[in-house]
Amino acid sequence: MDKKDIAENIKEMLVSETSMEYLAELPEKHLTQLYADLQTYMKRLDDNQRPVFKAIAVSTSFIPNFIIAKLAHDYFTPYIVAQVCEYMDPKAAAKIGKSLRHDYMGDVAVNGDPKVTARIGDFMEVDLIVSVVREMVKRQFFMKLGEIADVLNENHLKNVMLKMNDDNAILQVGIHMKDEDKIIRLSKAWSQTTRSYVTGELKKMNHPLAVKI
Repeated sequence: MDKKDIAENIKEMLVSETSMEYLAELPEKHLTQLYADLQTYMKRLDDNQRPVFKAIAVSTSFIPNFIIAKLAHDYFTPYIVAQVCEYMDPKAAAKIGKSLRHDYMGDVAVNGDPKVTARIGDFMEVDLIVSVVREMVKRQFFMKLGEIADVLNENHLKNVMLKMNDDNAILQVGIHMKDEDKIIRLSKAWSQTTRSYVTGELKKMNHPLAVKI
């Protein structure tokens, strides 16, 4: 990763409202150390609290979804909810998601494992996913969106992109995906306007995808 990617990762780990562009101005050695320290802290936090996360996950099967949503909004951070989701049935987690604020769900996605988020997303309606993605786009969490897009069901992702009606968001998610073949296949379903915008911006960046979609 270059300095820009490290700074973006730190921003997403902290679920920050700010751009944090100043991070990229730090010496690379200090920036890399900060990132490593944050990763170590998050891992230690996870290891210590996993029994609690498992217990909360079990308890969700006995509590109505609207009450779980109320508890989450008032008492649980998005980070806690993201960890709890790892121990839940994806379908059950998706049902709870219907009762959560869309901005809150975006924060949960930023804090969660992309594979877990994608499994839950497979059971969610496209319109709900679009609303959550829009909240994440507002805060420029494109790296996390790219990670989720890499593993989300392809047909589901295609429908989300078509309903987004946001060419720049599609561009940003695309360049943050690692599965190049997937984004090339998806591009075939875009409107001509979207394809023209994306390819034009990619050419300005000298991005290799520019001649592939």
